[in-house]
Amino acid sequence: MASITERGGRYLARVRRDGFKLVAKTFTRKSDAMAWARRVEADMEAGRWVEAVPAVPAVPTLREALAEYRATVAVKMKGAKDYVYRFDFIAATNFAAKPINDITPFDLSQWRDDLAQTRKPATVVRVLALLSGVFTWAMKERGLITSNPLALVRKPRVADGRSRTLTQEEWGWLLKEASTSKARWLAPTLTVLGRSAMRRGELFGLKRLDVDYSRAVAHLADSKNGSARDVPLCPEALVALRELDRMAEQEGRSALLPLGHVESISMTFMRTVRRARATYEQECAREGRKPSPTLLFDVRLHDLRHQAVSHWASKGALSLPELMAISGHKTPRMLTRYAHMSATALAGKLAKLAA
Repeated sequence: MASITERGGRYLARVRRDGFKLVAKTFTRKSDAMAWARRVEADMEAGRWVEAVPAVPAVPTLREALAEYRATVAVKMKGAKDYVYRFDFIAATNFAAKPINDITPFDLSQWRDDLAQTRKPATVVRVLALLSGVFTWAMKERGLITSNPLALVRKPRVADGRSRTLTQEEWGWLLKEASTSKARWLAPTLTVLGRSAMRRGELFGLKRLDVDYSRAVAHLADSKNGSARDVPLCPEALVALRELDRMAEQEGRSALLPLGHVESISMTFMRTVRRARATYEQECAREGRKPSPTLLFDVRLHDLRHQAVSHWASKGALSLPELMAISGHKTPRMLTRYAHMSATALAGKLAKLAA
């Protein structure tokens, strides 16, 4: 039986017949609605009526799923700004154009091997972990895939924690070069990082009001481990922070560093390392001596955190809980990855004990 209903100047035609699902369609003219209803009833009676098969929604490509994940999930992640380049890198791959449910472990293992040609194992693992999170989200929250293809892909073996710290000579060359940089904030920034054990992101987010100079404490409202903490500051770090504070006050900033992105610290640091090495080699040439092949070689910004922890650990005057309060580590095991004692310094202590 057919019925025609007017709604807002349009006509809704419904056809109900035993053995068939309700069929409905909207028209702008009543005559068209009635004619359509008669045709449908006639087709049903004659056995010609075929119910329309609902369209199956298209499965998005990995690139499309990645864009949705970035907009809805990744924006809430800690360090979301740091992940931008990794997302862009994944989106540029050839297999990102494939439907997400067509991506195979073979696609991913080939990509892993290609990455390993130009990037270190730790970097490859981090990129794979980010993509694995996307696949897990697509499986559990969107129902786009039934399993995570990366679960079947072997991850590169990553060596234990990095142990590189700077020697006193390297530290001196680095600060000397930083003091001549056009980036006036660089030298005090390196001093703070090399003496307070703060992470670059923690210093980047530090505001002028976060530093209590009378108590010699910097308050970090948000640290890597997700909880706030107070960082005790030595006199060197305090002097450097006061210098950054003066610059910020002159420029009318609340943030201590005049930077738009945390990555700017690392990029400026690496340029400074290269300049310091070049200056060192020039001095060696003038003095007719051969430069050390290891001085300022393979230095990274995060090594300053190792430098700070090792510096205070080597003093021998601080307890384990006190060192953990400086570094912000929650377990002694994590702290020991950063407190790299110089074998020469330990030999000196052994000599004193033996005497």
